[in-house]
Amino acid sequence: MVVAVISLLLTAGVVGVVLSGGQRPPSQAARPPSTTNSPPAQANSPAAQPGMTAHPGTTAREADPVAADIERLRTVSWVAPPTREARIAGDVAQQPDLYAAEFVRRLLTQDYRRPRAEHLAWVQAESAQTSEPLVVGLVPKELRSRLAVYSVTEAAGQTPAVPGTREWVAFGIQHAYTTVHIEHVEEPMAWSTAVSSGRISDPGVTGREVSATVTHHYLKAGRATSSTSSVAMTLNLEGPPSRESWGFVTAVTYSSLPVSAS
Repeated sequence: MVVAVISLLLTAGVVGVVLSGGQRPPSQAARPPSTTNSPPAQANSPAAQPGMTAHPGTTAREADPVAADIERLRTVSWVAPPTREARIAGDVAQQPDLYAAEFVRRLLTQDYRRPRAEHLAWVQAESAQTSEPLVVGLVPKELRSRLAVYSVTEAAGQTPAVPGTREWVAFGIQHAYTTVHIEHVEEPMAWSTAVSSGRISDPGVTGREVSATVTHHYLKAGRATSSTSSVAMTLNLEGPPSRESWGFVTAVTYSSLPVSAS
């Protein structure tokens, strides 16, 4: 039984390494629970071994990060899929590069004058599920439907792709909104290597890294102001032949670096 548990922990630690080639971005947000922890060697730590007692003074997350992440996912409120925002469709939904670019563009195009729940409902509507172990890790099957929204809103202390409720409301008071320009889309080499070496069992799952420029527009003392950030997001998608069109499974990494302000 212990061997089986440790084996699962080893699996859970791989996806972040596969997609990023073992390197974390400057700000790693949007971490799916139990899928982007440290490399497999982590299974040798006390936190990763069942039956070990945590050192006095450690937090619950430090003592058992897997259980803590799963519990955070469990507390994420279910978001109803119906949305006023149109789903990604047509030719764009049939090609992974095009879908990844359009999904990230629309995800990061945020109008804070509108309800945050509407935007999250669109994310839920675009969500797809996979049973690929290197993607879902230790996420229980009954919680996988929440993974898409969780991955863009929970950031483990970093800035998430979608701001929290309080920040969203604060931006709304400033009449803020964002515009997005997609710079580049690519399949991470580490992911394509994993596929070619037979490590990926689901033929419909893939990984993409999208870079973009995001401009945040807002009012400051009644004057129109803007700031620009360089953003990189790595995500998993699920599509043909497993499903008819491409959908969003989870964000693996998200980083945002300020570039300029005016």
